[in-house]
Amino acid sequence: MIKITDDKALEIFEKNMREEGRSPNTIKNYLADIKHFQEFMGVHTGDGVSAAAQNTCKKFVQHLKKSGLAVSTINRRIQSLRTFYNVLIKEGYRSDNPLDGIKPLKVAKQNETKWLERHQVRAIFEAIDNYPQGEEKRIRDRAIISVLVNTGLRVSELCNLKLEHLDFENGIIEVTGKGSKYRKVPFPKASQKAVKRWLQYRDLDTPYLFHTERSPRITDRAVQHIAQKLSERLNFKFTVHQLRHTALKNIADATGKIEIVASVAGHEDVNTSKRYIEPSLAEIGAAMQQSEYDF
Repeated sequence: MIKITDDKALEIFEKNMREEGRSPNTIKNYLADIKHFQEFMGVHTGDGVSAAAQNTCKKFVQHLKKSGLAVSTINRRIQSLRTFYNVLIKEGYRSDNPLDGIKPLKVAKQNETKWLERHQVRAIFEAIDNYPQGEEKRIRDRAIISVLVNTGLRVSELCNLKLEHLDFENGIIEVTGKGSKYRKVPFPKASQKAVKRWLQYRDLDTPYLFHTERSPRITDRAVQHIAQKLSERLNFKFTVHQLRHTALKNIADATGKIEIVASVAGHEDVNTSKRYIEPSLAEIGAAMQQSEYDF
């Protein structure tokens, strides 16, 4: 493998890109991305970018992820470096591409069905009211769905709820979430009403709020089964996780504050809550329709 300076490597790369017919703007972006990596190398290893090892490339990707850049920007930089090293291989200045094995980050699909529309939530409650299974299960499942869709609790958090976690007087639910992190979330009146009704039917001696005929504590799988059975009675499918998404989306729409969404959701990183602030394709389409030109 022939040694080469970074300046020479960049010159060769730019020449190759022009010969391949890449646009001036594309070449400019490629060079800017490579120079970002060059600066990272200078700070962290002192080596030239043309001699980078795969481990350094992995550290660079981790650095980009922590910097808060958009996934699309990070993926473009990964691709720029991959293209750069492929040129060096072709020209005989490298025998390997240090980006091999480093996959692009997954791009979250823009929301279309993450959360439910109001009429769909109504349809779910109506399907419960038409249960053939009996009054007790209807009341219990109504309370379960109400808590999930109004509070944004995770299914596991709902299953672990005990009577002592409910504060009806102050409208608060005490929750122990992921990593045993404790938080308080609002206990809306509609859910309080549904839970109070369930408490009139609940007859098993157990500290847990929700139980089944066979278990003193309802399981995640049992709750998922409830959603599955309800989906079979509806003209749309939904998951219990969508109920959480729906609650958090409603909070985001009502407040516009990502910090409030993160607090209710139990997200350590507020960036995780960004998806609820971002508009759906349907919302974007509706906004565009209001301002479209049709002369």
